[in-house]
Amino acid sequence: MTYASQPTPASQPRAPEDPRARARSNRVAALGIGVLAVVLGFLAGRFNPLLTGSTSSEGVKVDALFSVLLGIGTAIFVVVQGGLLYSIIRFRQKSDDDDDAPAVRGNVGLEILWTAIPAAILTGLAVYSYATLANIETPAPDAITVQVTGRQFAWDFYYPDRDVHSPELHVPLGLQVHLVMHSDDVIHAFWVPDFRVKKDVMPDRVTEVRFTADKAGTYPIVCSRLCGVGHAFMRSNVVVQPENIFATWLYAQQTGATVQAGGQPATPAAAGKAVFEQNNCGACHTLKDANAAGKVGPDLNSIGTSAAKIIQDPGYKGKATDAASYIRESIVEPNAYVVPNYPPNVMPQNFGQTISAKDLDNLVQYLLSQK
Repeated sequence: MTYASQPTPASQPRAPEDPRARARSNRVAALGIGVLAVVLGFLAGRFNPLLTGSTSSEGVKVDALFSVLLGIGTAIFVVVQGGLLYSIIRFRQKSDDDDDAPAVRGNVGLEILWTAIPAAILTGLAVYSYATLANIETPAPDAITVQVTGRQFAWDFYYPDRDVHSPELHVPLGLQVHLVMHSDDVIHAFWVPDFRVKKDVMPDRVTEVRFTADKAGTYPIVCSRLCGVGHAFMRSNVVVQPENIFATWLYAQQTGATVQAGGQPATPAAAGKAVFEQNNCGACHTLKDANAAGKVGPDLNSIGTSAAKIIQDPGYKGKATDAASYIRESIVEPNAYVVPNYPPNVMPQNFGQTISAKDLDNLVQYLLSQK
């Protein structure tokens, strides 16, 4: 007896899918992805996990713009990746389906939609970004101007109204500060992360930036351009002070008064240590007393003793006649004698102009005390 073979379940043709059911499931998926994108975009923009709080009024505006960008970017990411993931799962090829996919010739409405929405988003962001930039660059009538000079590997801040130089930027709380910046050598970048301030400092042009600190404290200044062997140590601080304390500091700098933290007169050696630290000498030199570990220039741990020996060396070609004059010469004319095995033209050549005579005397006394 012969039996007719029965088709196995795997070989039976699949029932065609109801187009209305497919369209309905697609709409539900699109709605779900859209809602998820809106929720996650809102949460990313509202509770921005990538930034800590800004301490300048301009930084608050920059953070608000960044949060909007992050929120919109998150929403777009969810829409694109969600649609891709849904398509991979929903329209994947079945194991028993060898047919070609249906030809799709385009959808004019969809193409208009995905062109118009990004265009509207980009236009809105461009307008918002320009408004933010114009707002943070608007000069205030009572702004304080500070001239900033970048050089390998230190910052110099000059207050032209008082003829005061400082290796550390002091600013008053709540008043706009206008920085006019240039470089003596290579391209640097002035960056204060807490203020959301970053600007290139170049040798062939002047750049400007404005900020208004709204929280007292000390905040790091970083050079964010690779500017040479001491780049990692090209750091300083912004010291934000109430206006009356800032005025006192500025007067003390102008009159040459040197005080300790408690307000008492500092010894020359203590004042010299402050000058060493403020001029970022530790970026290039090792000095245990100042917690400095630079390797670009000579070790200064025993410079008070070794200076007298150096000038007695037959290879010494400088003009110094004693340890103090050798140390002074090494600061103001660093190329007069370069210690063997160390490169010339690395140490700034203008410390004689940027460090006051009194500070220079104190720095020499401090280094002489390092036995």
